[in-house]
Amino acid sequence: MNRRGLRFAGSVLLGLALPVAILVLWETAANRDWVNTLFYPAPSAVLERSWDQLRDGGLLRDAQVTSKRLALGFVFGATPAMFVGLAAGLIRPIRTALYPLATALYVVPRIAMLPLVLIALSIGDPARVFMVAFSVFFIVFFSSLAGAEQVDRTHLDVARAFGAGRLRQIGTVLLPGALPALMSGLQVAMGFALIVIIGTEFMASNDGLGARIWHSYQIFDFPSMYAGIMAVTVLGVLINGALLAITRVLIPWRHV
Repeated sequence: MNRRGLRFAGSVLLGLALPVAILVLWETAANRDWVNTLFYPAPSAVLERSWDQLRDGGLLRDAQVTSKRLALGFVFGATPAMFVGLAAGLIRPIRTALYPLATALYVVPRIAMLPLVLIALSIGDPARVFMVAFSVFFIVFFSSLAGAEQVDRTHLDVARAFGAGRLRQIGTVLLPGALPALMSGLQVAMGFALIVIIGTEFMASNDGLGARIWHSYQIFDFPSMYAGIMAVTVLGVLINGALLAITRVLIPWRHV
């Protein structure tokens, strides 16, 4: 193994050390009755329940439902936000028109919007997808805007001098220059989107990982509750890993 491989392996082991230590301590505390195992079941019991729920297909089904809502909401929210943010960074009147409203809506607690969304869209997947899209939009908008503002205007002037229109300036100059800030914003937005969809499923869903966690809590089935939380954690890690891989491909010169 070369030096780079050794450094990567060392980083992975160091990153796993603390979580493993916490799990070992938790397992020991549960086995020795240092904690109330009704509320804090041993990790081994949680893993066993997770395996049972994976075998019967319930946990995987809920994970697929949550993933679908998350993906749709993220695409519907991030895609327009990216182009609107870049356009606002390029065209000052658009920025002037949108910035105050975007700032005002950005600070509104997302869960406070849920009753209004349910009234407008009823209890169904469109409402859940909209909650994710609404949450993602402003994070990606501000990230795109910040990235666009970091682009050297001389590059835009050169593109304009060679006859590039607004769309071509965005595609060939603004977007590549704003990519580092944009990808960072997408990573933050995805983490926030996962929080929002789980919270929405707590309150307005009968399926999905959020609903599974909330239902398990209500009936005091804490091993299932922790199994759901673990599934959300795994989903978040996988998504974050995928975004980091995409970032490495799109921005190879940037150390991630």
